[in-house]
Amino acid sequence: MRLILVRHGETEWNKEFRLQGTSDVHLSALGRRQARQLAAWLPDKPDRIFASPLLRAREFAAPLVERYGLPVEISQDLREMSFGRWEGLRYADMEPADRELFEKWCLDPVHTPPPDGEPAAALAERVARFLERISEELAAEEVAVAVTHGGIIRTAVTLAMQMPPAAAGRMQIYTASVTILDYYASAWHLVKLNDTCHLTK
Repeated sequence: MRLILVRHGETEWNKEFRLQGTSDVHLSALGRRQARQLAAWLPDKPDRIFASPLLRAREFAAPLVERYGLPVEISQDLREMSFGRWEGLRYADMEPADRELFEKWCLDPVHTPPPDGEPAAALAERVARFLERISEELAAEEVAVAVTHGGIIRTAVTLAMQMPPAAAGRMQIYTASVTILDYYASAWHLVKLNDTCHLTK
């Protein structure tokens, strides 16, 4: 079975370098174009389409739903982590104490949760639950697409590849990128990471 993890396209907050987390933000004009490009390019016909409940992920999934005529299955496990009181802020907007904490979080997200945000362990628990669901519900030849967020994809790769949790903080996942995991022989295998070859200017 194959799981195609897609990060949503650009939002206005992405352009402004604001932390989004669980805030509901629309795609930008570029993000909507990226969604159409992804849907036109996708080489594997999906059997199921999943999406985060957040607006930017659902908007990005819409062209896939239109192309393949499949319903979108909303999974709470695919929502982005909460950044707590950092949501909506740019680094430049933060108070000095929060800047220092944010820098620590970037280096060690496992042991430095955002203030009032979601701890890394809770994030990993729900991502692991989604991966287990896919491995149990899909047949060997089936393909699922999951439109989600950077934090979810980084965590999924570290779990699937049995990497140290801190490795997620050192992994770049671009907007509208594709990461592919195959499941066979009772294990996940990384096929593609952070691929944006389908995007054009």
